[in-house]
Amino acid sequence: MDCQKAEEMVNQYMEHILSVDELEEFLDHIEHCPSCYDELETYFIVSKVMEQLNDEDSNTVLDFKALLKNDIRRAKISVHYKRAMRFLAEAGAVLLILLLAGFLFYVMGVVF
Repeated sequence: MDCQKAEEMVNQYMEHILSVDELEEFLDHIEHCPSCYDELETYFIVSKVMEQLNDEDSNTVLDFKALLKNDIRRAKISVHYKRAMRFLAEAGAVLLILLLAGFLFYVMGVVF
């Protein structure tokens, strides 16, 4: 992924609308590109400050950089979880097909 594409994806990252593949590629890029990480950090901080300003009950000062690191960590965990679930679903489908095929061969062997 190049920097231009990563910068275009910052809004989608913030809105949590990237696909698993896009999210993984985006996270990998910002992990290795300080410029794009800074762009994300700036957008993230501005977004969180605006949220805090809109929240009349909030009087706390937040560590926005730590919040971003936690958000990225959660996103990475989400990618790994979704990949594992996809693998398990695909493995389950293959196992089901094999069981059905085995059952059909058994039934056909008993009938003939």
